[in-house]
Amino acid sequence: MVYTNKYFNFRFLGLVSLFAILIMQGCSPEFNLAKRYIRNHKDNRIVIIPSYQLFKDNLTISYNTYQKYNPEQFDSIAWVQSCYIKHVSDSVFLTRFTNSLINELDREGYDVYVDGGSDINNTIPDPKWVVRVAQLQLNENHNITNYEVLTEKVSGIEYSIASLRLNMLTLSSWFEAGRANKGYKQLLFLEESIMDNRTHGFDFILNRGNKGLQQNRDSIQMNDVYYMADESGRKHAELLFDHFMNEYIAENLPAGTVEIKYYFYDRKRNTLTQGLNEWTEVDKEKGD
Repeated sequence: MVYTNKYFNFRFLGLVSLFAILIMQGCSPEFNLAKRYIRNHKDNRIVIIPSYQLFKDNLTISYNTYQKYNPEQFDSIAWVQSCYIKHVSDSVFLTRFTNSLINELDREGYDVYVDGGSDINNTIPDPKWVVRVAQLQLNENHNITNYEVLTEKVSGIEYSIASLRLNMLTLSSWFEAGRANKGYKQLLFLEESIMDNRTHGFDFILNRGNKGLQQNRDSIQMNDVYYMADESGRKHAELLFDHFMNEYIAENLPAGTVEIKYYFYDRKRNTLTQGLNEWTEVDKEKGD
């Protein structure tokens, strides 16, 4: 009986603490400004300056370390030994990335313009954001995972170590984002990866009595690479929304308030959460 009372007292205190945290969050100026931005952000107009070049590199190459190669030879080796990047169509990848980015921003309710030329900028009413996809880099890499294999023999069970190569593709992006009527722009960096999946299975050979856990590779396919472009475009749009929202919070905080929270908006649940900024803010430069 004492245990039960203590248990319910603990739950009650936990609920009170949670309720207090929610009240404090709801009263915070950052939270209120975030809610205001969600309600009113559709007044924002965005100019997207897409990238027309996809940088690619194969980081998995092997070569004779005793021989000297010039840059052209290294490029040739990387191209020949690649599993994916030599098959990637730059135009298809960039088109799918850019269309996904624009479509997601449009779904968020923004008025999206593409190009960013001076004539377009002059015809868009303020406020407006200008976002330039400064660079997209697609790197091919891999890692080696070791695992233990059990082999059942007459003399007992033996253990051995086997290795499995897992292919990986990493997309790095650099975005420049800033208000057209402000004197600075923010350089934002993001890195995303996809990798082969590991699948498990038992290999049992009756005449050898060999039984062990095998790890097989479910390899990345080219359609997965292009799907990565779609998903990355959507992800960048979501992160841009959060970036715009937090910039709005910073610009409208009461004087003397120190902003220490970064907010994320969950569209499916219509909720706000706090966490670490997924963008790496590389630099904030003054505009021309």
